[in-house]
Amino acid sequence: MSKKFMITAALLLIGGSLYAATAGGKWAKFVQRIVGAFGKAMTGVQQQSALEIARAFEIYGDGDVRKLVYMLSVAWHESRLQPIREIRAAPGTAVYEIQNGYWHTGFFGRGYVQLTGKANYEKMSRFLGVDLVNNPDLALQPQYAARIMVYGMMEGAFTGRKLSEYITPAKADYYNARRTVGSIMVAGTDTAALIDGHVKSIFKSLNT
Repeated sequence: MSKKFMITAALLLIGGSLYAATAGGKWAKFVQRIVGAFGKAMTGVQQQSALEIARAFEIYGDGDVRKLVYMLSVAWHESRLQPIREIRAAPGTAVYEIQNGYWHTGFFGRGYVQLTGKANYEKMSRFLGVDLVNNPDLALQPQYAARIMVYGMMEGAFTGRKLSEYITPAKADYYNARRTVGSIMVAGTDTAALIDGHVKSIFKSLNT
């Protein structure tokens, strides 16, 4: 079964009208369906980012659009769908204390999923075939940021947990799927619940 067939089949399960939107890889129309999913219209940069992630998913994903929806939700939570550098938290906050463990290395968060830590930069350097260790800002380039995110979540490269453990033909555990990227609770915030809410918002837009 081809990836294209699997993508089309999954979309038909979400809503028949989506067939024309994405069959044949026409991801721009898919993005247009979710442009207002997060409460306000996506900017041009955010729409382009969603396209990059969708295209990377077409290469490194498995055709299950539920996984793509989850990835877009994570990207919205982590970086508002922009390949950005991690923002330094205010001194004295819980997040600031967490950042102190790695900030001085220069391998702080970058990209859609906020790639963090030298080991992860080394791992993704090998995957991409580019030197992220000596040029960590390459992880800010949209095409690399998208590939890092999709490959990392699909293959369990970030935490050892793969997205296929949580999104299967029999279930869709979007809450615990957060474990593919990081901790559920971060500085007292339930990040898994926030992302789960974004997933619901995207599916609502797709089914409208």
